[in-house]
Amino acid sequence: MFSKISTKWLTIIFAILLVLVVIVVVRNKSQSTASRNRTFKSELTDFDTAKVNSLVIYPKQKGDIIRLNRKDKGWNVEFEGSEYNADPSAIKGMLSSLVTLRATRIAANDKNKWKEFEVTDSAATIVQALEGKKIVADVYLGKFSYQQPKNANPYMQRQGSMTSYVRLAGDKEVYAVEGIIAMAFNRQPGDFRNRTIIRSSKENWNQLTIKGKTGSFSLTKNDGGWMIDGLKADSNSVAKYINSLAYLSNSNFIDESVLLSQTPAYTLTIEGENMAGPIKVDACPADTANMFAITSSLNNGTWFSGKESGLFEKIFKPKESFLPAEAKE
Repeated sequence: MFSKISTKWLTIIFAILLVLVVIVVVRNKSQSTASRNRTFKSELTDFDTAKVNSLVIYPKQKGDIIRLNRKDKGWNVEFEGSEYNADPSAIKGMLSSLVTLRATRIAANDKNKWKEFEVTDSAATIVQALEGKKIVADVYLGKFSYQQPKNANPYMQRQGSMTSYVRLAGDKEVYAVEGIIAMAFNRQPGDFRNRTIIRSSKENWNQLTIKGKTGSFSLTKNDGGWMIDGLKADSNSVAKYINSLAYLSNSNFIDESVLLSQTPAYTLTIEGENMAGPIKVDACPADTANMFAITSSLNNGTWFSGKESGLFEKIFKPKESFLPAEAKE
């Protein structure tokens, strides 16, 4: 009898102890998971891009600090004591990269590892986003690594993965982030300038007028075709010309000081439907190195060399180039 009771109680006690062990293990696991979730920040930044009025970049190759400032009519890039129109698409891309920084893991949580991941003050590309004078993002962009795809099938191409390493100012942790983030920021100051001359949907255009010292002429759309001063224009020549203009950009910037006159020697005016207004491109006389200085109403205050890359000849075609063969005879 005593033996049976002892066995019964031992079984009950064992069962109770087993339940307690399971409860303790589950609780510890939950606490450990919660602790990790509290310390690991997957969303590294959080701000409203529409409220950011300044981006400050301290390049990896330490030199001039680059400041990008929001103005009433767009963004400017400031370096070497001067301001220039900035590329709006580049600004949009950089702000998007900053606000969507998502960590996949913690690569290191020791300050001694900063040098290895190039997130020290001297090795990193440092980017700050500001709302007024308030810094809403302060990020150290370090090195990146590439990992080959595992178990690659020779008959199927698979992309590897790019990982960037970043640190937030004031934090000791180094985070791994997908993609090559620093590439958008670690550029020469001039790379942030606005290269736009013409950016418009050519399907909306119905008239292009070129005025110059030798006269003027107009290309006018008529029932799907193009006329030149009342004559039917050569369709292939007009199509090639319009295609070359629709998204015209250039990086041969010149200083206003090379102009010989502010009065345009040539002007191209593009008019059409569903446009904010006519687009004007002016060519002003310049020194012999540039021949003409070219500017656009879409990028006021920016001047491009007319000689470099044949820009003047590309924009200001002579009337004869659009006439059909029989009209040239």
